[in-house]
Amino acid sequence: MCAHYNITNKQIEFLDDDTLKLILERSDKLAESSLEQLRRSSDRAYTLFGFVLTVFSGVTAYLVGCHELPMLIIGYTLWAGMGVATAMMFSCVIQVHLFKNIGNEPRNCITADLMKAYNTNKKYRHMLLVAAIEENQECYDTNAKVLKERAAMVGKVMWVVKATIVVVALLSVVVKLLSV
Repeated sequence: MCAHYNITNKQIEFLDDDTLKLILERSDKLAESSLEQLRRSSDRAYTLFGFVLTVFSGVTAYLVGCHELPMLIIGYTLWAGMGVATAMMFSCVIQVHLFKNIGNEPRNCITADLMKAYNTNKKYRHMLLVAAIEENQECYDTNAKVLKERAAMVGKVMWVVKATIVVVALLSVVVKLLSV
C-alpha cells in the first residue's frame, strides 16, 4: 500500500516530548482532515453516480419507445456514453475503499503493564509519541492515496460525460441539417 514512515533514531534523540506533542497534535489534524475529505469525496461520488445512472436509465426508457432513426442515433450515442460512465463509476468509484483510522484502540493502550511502563519509563512515553506520529503519517498517506485514485477516476468519468455531450450535440446539429 504505502511506504511505512519511520522517524529516525537521530530525530528521536533530538526531539523532546513537548516538540513531539506539538508534531502529534498537528499530524492528528492532518490525518483527521484526510478522513473528512475521503468522506466528502464518497458523498460527491455517490451523487455523481446517481446523476449518471438517472440519465442512463432515462435514455434507456426513451429508446425503448423511440422509432425515429435520427433520434435513435442521437439516443444510442447518449446511451453508450452514459453507459460507459455508469460502468466506470460502478466498477471503480462506488466501492468499499481502503482507509486508515486515526489512533489506537483504547483497550490496547490502557493495560496495567502499559500504564506502569508509562508512569515509570520516560523513554516509553517518548516512543509512544513517536509511534503515534508515525501512525498518523501512515493514516494520511493511505487516505491521500485513495482520494487521489478516486479523483483520477472521477476525472475520467467526467471526460466521458463531456465527450458524450459534445458528440450528441454535434450529431443533433447534423441530424437537424440533414432533415431540412
